[in-house]
Amino acid sequence: MLRCLNNRGSFAQLTTCIAFSIFFIVQGEVAKAERYSRDIHFTGEPVSSDTISGFQGSSFIVGVPDAQGNDDYAVYGIASEEQRDQPCYVKVRSENINDSNRQQELTKELCDGSPSSKEISTGYGNLNYDKRSFITGVRVCMNKQKDRVKGLQVKGRTIDDVGMFGPIRPKHQINPRDIAPLQPQDERSNCNDWKNWASCPDKHQIATGVILHFGPGKLPRSLIGVGLQCRTVHVPDLSGEEAPTSIY
Repeated sequence: MLRCLNNRGSFAQLTTCIAFSIFFIVQGEVAKAERYSRDIHFTGEPVSSDTISGFQGSSFIVGVPDAQGNDDYAVYGIASEEQRDQPCYVKVRSENINDSNRQQELTKELCDGSPSSKEISTGYGNLNYDKRSFITGVRVCMNKQKDRVKGLQVKGRTIDDVGMFGPIRPKHQINPRDIAPLQPQDERSNCNDWKNWASCPDKHQIATGVILHFGPGKLPRSLIGVGLQCRTVHVPDLSGEEAPTSIY
């Protein structure tokens, strides 16, 4: 707005400048206010999935497994890159459970320099799925030697505007073939053996962190297994009574 007041142009130019300034201010406020009808939050401590998918190794937790208050994040996507055919770089994508504009990417890297492969990536991004869609299970595909993860697949749940659990809802597409899958996956050409699912223990839980297992040896070290850290979703009810957390 100060630029408009300092503008030495014509009255028409000044009017146009003010109009554009108001437009961008309004747009900014709309973006900041893009929340849901009812806030939710996590309750209880984070718990690990009952199993891991793949094999056990040196473990690292990536994500925000124990966030508190208004800073609650959940996992919606996982990606991996390689160096010299070894999946040494993993990216975990998280989103604030009450504000879809607040997203973050956290990484774990056990490479010897920069990864150089094409990324494989899977998850529930807002472009192809309803908002508030989060991961509840993950499984990996191993190579023939069973010492490197070569594929990732996830399953999840959607939490609607008022805080109710429901199935994953891909966005409508004109061509049915373009509709995103309920359990998206991505894999490399040497993906050979899909392992069992690692899932949140309870149906009212979603993933807040990813447990990454890496094999031994010198850098680069390969990802060999994946598990989850999960939290229970609590939905406060404005009437003072506990709100239901799922619809079947």
